[in-house]
Amino acid sequence: MKDKAENSFLFLIKIRDLNERGQGVGIVQALRDPAETAEGPDRESPYAGKVCFVNGALPGEEVLARLLVEKRHYLVLDLVSILKESPDRIASDCSYFPDCGGCQLRSLTYEAELQWKERRVRYFLTHKGPLEDGSSALCPIIGMESPCHYRGKSAFPIQAAADEGGRPVIGQYRQGTHELVDLHTCQTHSGIALALVNTVRELIAQDQLAPYDETDHTGTLSHLVVRTSFSTGQVMVIFAVQDQEADEAISRWIPALERAVEEGGKSLQSVWINDRERRGNRILSNRYRLVQGSPWIEERINQVSYRISPGSFFQINPLQAEKLFKEVVKAADLKAGDRILDLYSGVGAFSLQLAQAARDLTPAIEVIGVENDHQAVIDANLNADINELSNLTFIEADATSWLEDYGKDPDKKAFDVIVVDPPRKGLDPGAVEAIRRSGATRLIYISCNPSTLARDLALLADDYRLDYAQPVDLFPRTTHVETVVLMSR
Repeated sequence: MKDKAENSFLFLIKIRDLNERGQGVGIVQALRDPAETAEGPDRESPYAGKVCFVNGALPGEEVLARLLVEKRHYLVLDLVSILKESPDRIASDCSYFPDCGGCQLRSLTYEAELQWKERRVRYFLTHKGPLEDGSSALCPIIGMESPCHYRGKSAFPIQAAADEGGRPVIGQYRQGTHELVDLHTCQTHSGIALALVNTVRELIAQDQLAPYDETDHTGTLSHLVVRTSFSTGQVMVIFAVQDQEADEAISRWIPALERAVEEGGKSLQSVWINDRERRGNRILSNRYRLVQGSPWIEERINQVSYRISPGSFFQINPLQAEKLFKEVVKAADLKAGDRILDLYSGVGAFSLQLAQAARDLTPAIEVIGVENDHQAVIDANLNADINELSNLTFIEADATSWLEDYGKDPDKKAFDVIVVDPPRKGLDPGAVEAIRRSGATRLIYISCNPSTLARDLALLADDYRLDYAQPVDLFPRTTHVETVVLMSR
């Protein structure tokens, strides 16, 4: 049984890696009394050799940490001091780090971050997928030239401060909590988004509007969402509300919102109110009301225009999306007359890029996109029209069900290329089997989760060989990484 006195001891730990939460992964070496010197002496511990996750620690470091959570197979600890520092450690460029939950890797050099992400993709594709150990099929990761202020969509919860004044607080959740860090600056969100955060905070206080309280379900304003086009400079603002108490105030705020946007060199194109569900974790419901301006903003990437409505899914990082789209087009290696199936097609992001890249081919290629979100299909068809691309068809259906039904059609035409961009959970087993039976010559898999990517590629490996995998960093200073994989039958 554990000695209760051990709770007062610090744990000596050697850090070997990072996990997907950005915590240092290591092994307990010994216990150390915090009253002793940094050199020890150390005490043996029944925890010796146990896996642990240390907040704030980096690979290659030797640290002292305090126990936070004990589980059967691992420990969670908080960094107290660094005995041996990683050469890749840097001072954070953000005063809110690490309290704010928006970033995990601001104390790591960007070069080391990219190397870690590339290693992470290689680990999963080698240990759980079909990539051979040491294979050159994994390409060097594509990083971002300036990994700051890259978010084209930002969502900020709104709360009342716990102090007596109850002043409005707008920002991001503190790590592992629903307590807000009140952001006034940020290295990840756009400058326009933070200018609007600071303006709205003042407007809420001025009009004494009550932020929504998720504990007793009182108040009105829940979230501020800002969408910014990096190519056109158009800005969309969405206020998520629990009732209509703020409607008049939001209408009065528009001149102040316009000034904040114009001072940043952009234009306020669209203002919306979103009527949220009374309870639940979803930030936005499907119920939108246009307060002023256009129903959409327009983003342009690689000669393709996208009209983005308030509920549209679109790549968070438009600058890196340009590189991601080019990698998908390269992998497709389109030939005249090719038939392409784009599963989980969303607003047509990849379908439009492929159609644009092949618009001069004769005979024309054919692109079919399948997406189960009604509004996304509407947006995809609109985007095809504004780009004057007539060789696309978008179908509202579940991707797995549609593909299974298509496979049973005796008169079906085989696809030359299948593009899949599934959610983090990866492909359903039915979709994997349908792809295996599809006869498609090439498969392009875009994934934001190396673990489920590796699992699915292993399931497909009997029918498709892995040609190459290309990681792309769409979310700098976080642990997320995108990967484009080309497989051939």
